[in-house]
Amino acid sequence: MSENITKSDSGIPQAPRLEVDLVDSLDNVELMQLCEVTREAISVGESFNWLTTPEEKALENYWKGVILMRERSLFLPKMDGQIAGSCQLVRPPASNEVGAFRAVIVNFFLAPWARDYGLAKEMISRVQDYAIVHGCRSLEIAVRADQLAAISICEWLGMEKWGTKKRFAYVDNQFLPGYYYAKHLD
Repeated sequence: MSENITKSDSGIPQAPRLEVDLVDSLDNVELMQLCEVTREAISVGESFNWLTTPEEKALENYWKGVILMRERSLFLPKMDGQIAGSCQLVRPPASNEVGAFRAVIVNFFLAPWARDYGLAKEMISRVQDYAIVHGCRSLEIAVRADQLAAISICEWLGMEKWGTKKRFAYVDNQFLPGYYYAKHLD
């Protein structure tokens, strides 16, 4: 996607149409788009745990697996109808009754072309609202220290940084720290 601002019939630039969908299935086109934006995020080192892009089948299987996991809710941000990233909300399994009050945000990312339009804030707000409606009383996320955009979103959302782990990730032959954020939702 090379042009993110469309023009109306009058020739006046319009902001892109933004939306965030909670999905419980993926058709072939959605799976293809999701794999593509995942590859883009991995290639620029943004908010995903892979350092190198896996084979296409591995990406497809990963996303199909996310859909099958009962404890995961998959949110897909879209710009002008095109999938632009993802965010997963993970709830504890039914066997973890003492931890059932909390949810964790994982694999939260946007494609480089979808940034600076407010889509990340819209997505994370939608995830938080969903968590509240589904009885979550605490929301958590772990972020690599070099993921400045994600850190900014956590702080914008009002999350509190409660911890730092010095050896959070290993990238380019060095350890990177990570931050732990949480927010009470009640």
